[in-house]
Amino acid sequence: MLNEERKRIILNITNERKSVSVSDLMELLDASESTIRRDLADMDKNGLLKRVHGGAISLENSIQTEDKSVSERSVLNTKVKDEIGKYAASLIKDSDVVYLDAGTTTACIIPYLKNSKATFITNCVSHAKQLSLDGHQVYLPGGMLKAKTEAIIGGVAYQYIEKMNFTIGFFGTNGVSFYEGYSTPDPQEAQIKEVAFNHSNEKYVLCDPSKFNKVCTATFAKIDKGFLITNSEAPDEYKVLPNSIIIDLLEY
Repeated sequence: MLNEERKRIILNITNERKSVSVSDLMELLDASESTIRRDLADMDKNGLLKRVHGGAISLENSIQTEDKSVSERSVLNTKVKDEIGKYAASLIKDSDVVYLDAGTTTACIIPYLKNSKATFITNCVSHAKQLSLDGHQVYLPGGMLKAKTEAIIGGVAYQYIEKMNFTIGFFGTNGVSFYEGYSTPDPQEAQIKEVAFNHSNEKYVLCDPSKFNKVCTATFAKIDKGFLITNSEAPDEYKVLPNSIIIDLLEY
């Protein structure tokens, strides 16, 4: 069995059971104790699980239930967010009808749009303002404004987006997990993300490496849906997914 395949199985077992022993993994994988311990040490180092005496525990035990404000998040991982935004902007064609989700990573797309003639729909008031100032055609749904994330949420916004069909959509996420997929702390925001995701022909989730192996209150899409845009700092188990795009390994 290949090293990466074995680690993927270890991660799946650990997350499913919440904890696992070295002896159980040795039996399940027909591997030596030294191999399993080496794998667990490496996976702990990469932030995939927590190594404990005699085995490992899942990092998916804790659930994030509260959002950080835009001002708090805007100063985190700025370089990689900018790189992700630049790549995402390169995917947009003039003929596109684009859904741009609220979030500090999706915001990094806007400076790279240049003279794009695409049409933009966003549920983020700050995104809409900047797009408009830059001369883009932009639509903002009605609904309730959530000040902490600058997102429009609620039934009115949901109904508006449900009637739309987007050629391409870009989404932020607070957590990425093999079992729980893409998730966010606020169920109302998750509803908006989910309906926009399902109404996008092409869908991209923008994810800096800090979001991996985290679970939030509400899932808006499974991990095998759409494309995951990240960089090579992401854990190995996620980089090998067939729908992962590793931007610093591409030429564009």
